[in-house]
Amino acid sequence: MRRFDRRSVLKGLGAAGVLAALPLPLRSAYAQAGKLIVTSYPGIWEEAIRGCFVSDFQKRMPGVAIDVVAGNPSPWISQIEANKDNPPLHVLVATPDAASVAVKAGLVDPISADKVSNLADIPQQFIDISYGHGAAFDYGAAGIAYNKDVIKNPPKSIKEFVERTIAGEWRAGLPVPSFGPWAQAFAWGYNDALGGSIDNLDPFFDAVKKMKPNVSFWSAVTEPLQKFDSGEIDISLYYDGRTWAYYDTGKTYIDFVNPEEGGVMSPVCVMKVKNAPDIAWEYINSMLAPEPQLCFAEILNYGVTNSKVQYTPKLKERVTPWEETRFPPGEEIGERTPQWVERWNKEIGA
Repeated sequence: MRRFDRRSVLKGLGAAGVLAALPLPLRSAYAQAGKLIVTSYPGIWEEAIRGCFVSDFQKRMPGVAIDVVAGNPSPWISQIEANKDNPPLHVLVATPDAASVAVKAGLVDPISADKVSNLADIPQQFIDISYGHGAAFDYGAAGIAYNKDVIKNPPKSIKEFVERTIAGEWRAGLPVPSFGPWAQAFAWGYNDALGGSIDNLDPFFDAVKKMKPNVSFWSAVTEPLQKFDSGEIDISLYYDGRTWAYYDTGKTYIDFVNPEEGGVMSPVCVMKVKNAPDIAWEYINSMLAPEPQLCFAEILNYGVTNSKVQYTPKLKERVTPWEETRFPPGEEIGERTPQWVERWNKEIGA
């Protein structure tokens, strides 16, 4: 990762001009920050975070070094909670269920447009799903991936997918509870599509029991792709962005359907950790800006949230419009997930 020497930055990049243009409180935070520590999921995600958001921030704020810590929200939240006064991480990325935990524990600051100017171009739904303490900056839709060489007439809805799986038209892939988003994407998503409610999962469990003879279960997000390649499955619950990324590796047999009920919204939120340097707001501003978001979308094939983003024609065909998705009630799902898992273990046992 590139490092900036303050003297060379002031001389070669005109950082003094950048600093002078900042509001006085932010200038003070900028001078004191020294290093910003931000988070990312590992792999290509981290590459995109560095190449799009970190790059944009450093162009605007030369002299503030950034460390990117790759991992997952649960251990990050534990680390922050263990040292609230001097947090080891300054910017947290998290799924809405993890965001809810951070908000309830008082670990993150409320967000507003006076702190993050690009927030004005983020639809309110993506702020609400972050509980007013951040904003979703990207999202995937959990829909249906399938092998178009095998299935010429794919299902148009989750109800049709369930009925035709029960009928044995194909071998389907479905996740088990050890897959992180299982409760949102599968349990709630299918139950809702089949007419159930947050407190009545009978439609979901009845459907899974009937589908089970024609299902190959999976626990890791890359596992369905392996099962597609081996011919073990022909169709699966899966995400739009990952489907198209796999297509781009030469696996052109794979295709994606956003079901008529709407794929389940699967966003990632960004939040400023309480007691982190105020310059962290400027990094979040980079994460919500149109050009860096488009850069991120082009790498990961996922949708982004700034309303000013103009997708390329290729991306526009692939990205599921957020208006055509369903937003899961993250907090309510999180409260009920242990009971759902217990019931799964008793009734399904996969």
